[in-house]
Amino acid sequence: MKRTFSRRLLLGGSATLFGLPFLESALPRDARAQSTPAPVRLVYVFLPNGLDMATFRPTTVGADYALPPMFTGLDALKADFSIVTGLENFNARPDMAGDHASGVSGFITCAHANKSETDIKLGISADQVAAQKIGIATRLPSLQLGIDGGGGTGNCDSGYSCAYARNISWSDAQTPLPKIVDPYLAFNQLFEGFDPNASAAEAAKRLAYEKSVIDFVIADVNGLTPKLGATDKVKLDQYLTGVRELEKRVAGTGPGAGCAPGTPPVKGAKLDFPTHLKTMFDLIALSFACDATRIVTLMLGNAVSGRTYPFLDITGGHHDISHHMNDPANIAKLAKIGAWEMQQLGYFFDKLKTTPDLVDGQNVLHNSAVFCSSDISDGNRHNHDDMPIVLAGHGGGKLHPGQHISFTPKAKTDPKQKVSNLLVTMLDAAGVTGAQLGDSTGLLAGL
Repeated sequence: MKRTFSRRLLLGGSATLFGLPFLESALPRDARAQSTPAPVRLVYVFLPNGLDMATFRPTTVGADYALPPMFTGLDALKADFSIVTGLENFNARPDMAGDHASGVSGFITCAHANKSETDIKLGISADQVAAQKIGIATRLPSLQLGIDGGGGTGNCDSGYSCAYARNISWSDAQTPLPKIVDPYLAFNQLFEGFDPNASAAEAAKRLAYEKSVIDFVIADVNGLTPKLGATDKVKLDQYLTGVRELEKRVAGTGPGAGCAPGTPPVKGAKLDFPTHLKTMFDLIALSFACDATRIVTLMLGNAVSGRTYPFLDITGGHHDISHHMNDPANIAKLAKIGAWEMQQLGYFFDKLKTTPDLVDGQNVLHNSAVFCSSDISDGNRHNHDDMPIVLAGHGGGKLHPGQHISFTPKAKTDPKQKVSNLLVTMLDAAGVTGAQLGDSTGLLAGL
């Protein structure tokens, strides 16, 4: 008799549905020898207020380029990401003032926002093009995360609605998808069940008895373990350990933190920015490891972000600093913020690289494509050409990182290459072929 069981198990008789890692033992015997292609995950990371291009841009092109100052310390990951310069996002330009809101709205829609507080019109974003095509493969078609919240109404930048300034994910021209900024809520979104009422009950029960969600399913896991081979037992143990460790961290920062049994949940204390960001990166890595979703957006801030960086010994708000007016002191601060952001991206890339992809034996970064950029290029000029772009991951072998790729026109008469074509190329790597996004015209060669 062939021994088979579902990869997705409803565990513990509760509403908690876990997407388990790929287990070879779960396949019919005649299918185990067949190669299973791993899915390509897509991540879009938004950095506010532009970057210091002088320390971002390498001085040479190709695979032998030297890492520029902003990427100091990322040598071990150099082969896993490319620096891309010279691409423009023409549709992100505003009508008169409002470069930040129009740049945020055009970040991965590459569409031109209708300047209004109420008459919202934009376009679908790259992540949602992917979600509509391949998102059905996972419980969550996509996940929208962020650090700073805020509503979508009102004027956030020179007449542009806050909907444009605070969202990069759009399911259609009128519908922004709000982001989750609380890691605890993000964890529940990933690992609680389909029924929102049941999810709330499960969370309350877990808090009341100070038990991990793992404790509710351990009996089923114990029943599953004897059916697994030695390799799959190790995979399952690694997976459950990762879930438990992350849940311990998240449970200490969200509603119910430090509550005694029976105490009603309360909103958790605000996390400091570095911890908040790392927790979100960890959540993304875990969501990919367990195949809860394959498409994620993350905003490190909203348009016109005035975040302060006291942990970098920097005074002043980020947006004000980005209007550097060629002041060397402000430029140095902007470069320091950018270098810190690249270090955080390095942490994320390393997290994905050290997360095994249990489908094909590669790592998750190999089977991902990560787009990192901003609403504008230089904060002083507010320009939307020569956008600062980091493209990480190998796209399952379809992308070739480890380069500085410059698309800067060699002559004034040469056509400018588009951010939208890079985003379409990422989609193609993930199996979304023939996509059209904003002003895209086709795939971008050389990536």
